[in-house]
Amino acid sequence: MLRAGTASQLEFSTRYIAPVGRQQQSSRVESQAHVSATDEQRARFDAASRACAAFATQLARRTAVLSQLQGPVIGDDEPEITDNNVDWSEPDNATVSELDMRAANVHAVCKKRNLASQPINNKEFFVDHTHSLVWCNIFKAASSSWLYNFNILGGYDKKFLTKTRQTPLMLARKKFPRPSVEELKDAVNTPGVVSLLVVREPFVRLLSAYRDKLENVTPPYYRKLARSIVAKYREKAVEIFGPIKSFGPTFYEFVSYLIDKYKENDLTFDEHWTPYYRFCSPCAVNFSVIAKVETLARDSMFVIQQLGLGHVLDRKVRDRRMRLRTVMNKSRDGKNTTALLKYYFSQLNIKMLNDLLKIYGLDFEMFGYDAKVYERYVRK
Repeated sequence: MLRAGTASQLEFSTRYIAPVGRQQQSSRVESQAHVSATDEQRARFDAASRACAAFATQLARRTAVLSQLQGPVIGDDEPEITDNNVDWSEPDNATVSELDMRAANVHAVCKKRNLASQPINNKEFFVDHTHSLVWCNIFKAASSSWLYNFNILGGYDKKFLTKTRQTPLMLARKKFPRPSVEELKDAVNTPGVVSLLVVREPFVRLLSAYRDKLENVTPPYYRKLARSIVAKYREKAVEIFGPIKSFGPTFYEFVSYLIDKYKENDLTFDEHWTPYYRFCSPCAVNFSVIAKVETLARDSMFVIQQLGLGHVLDRKVRDRRMRLRTVMNKSRDGKNTTALLKYYFSQLNIKMLNDLLKIYGLDFEMFGYDAKVYERYVRK
């Protein structure tokens, strides 16, 4: 027989203790489930962390390789000319002789290739009647240096050029509008006028344009082009090179795009990689000075001397703001440039190189550059 107190205790136990026990048991189950879920989340997080770390390591290695390879000739800007303390006497005979040979070679190649009647592309020319100077602006070939010069000649203040957000090209066009074909011809044929063309080793310029516009941080204007190149050529590139993590086109994909455009007779190339002979019409315009980026300081000084502009262009011959875009300015011996060329052209085979030379071979021939070296760089 149960006592009343015992019955009450049983009732209390049944009503309160048992449910608590069940709750505790349920809590233990939920806790175990929570631990399991937490473990799963932690596992996923760890896996994601490992993947991110692996990608970061891969990116860091690639960046390290490229940083070791970087050289000034590939960068946006050209070799720096510091504040001039220049002897403005007559140029040496060797400089004059070399410039004469460059002009003669252009003339000979134009005659050999029957290009003397080539139409004139007047859109990229600047004509400064006041200072007797004509210049064709080839992008990625001392363009920043000579745009700065023309802006100074146009009357802009140097401090203004340093601070303004307007592009050098936009400013220069305000002072020197595009000339008509007739105006250009008259200016070039006027006695005492210096007509200037600055060129650069064609494939160095091409690689510089690719890296600047398409490879990594693509400027907004080029994003659509970058996406279309990747969409068309990525599958083939993966078959050859394996998985590719870059969002922008590889150099192989970019060159494939150029070759296909050429084979389709589509010569609407972007201004940053249009061949020189089409961009500045050197067979139709008799340039008096063929300057080169590789000898930019000397050649620029020659032009300044010839025109007596030393008192005007007495500072750096490039816009200081352009330094911000230059990430490759350490080496001055060209070795790193060669390493970069080897690195990127190893993505091409000999057939692609030959096809690329169908586009740019005339530039090599006309301006005295050697393309044979690239046969050693391509895939065997």
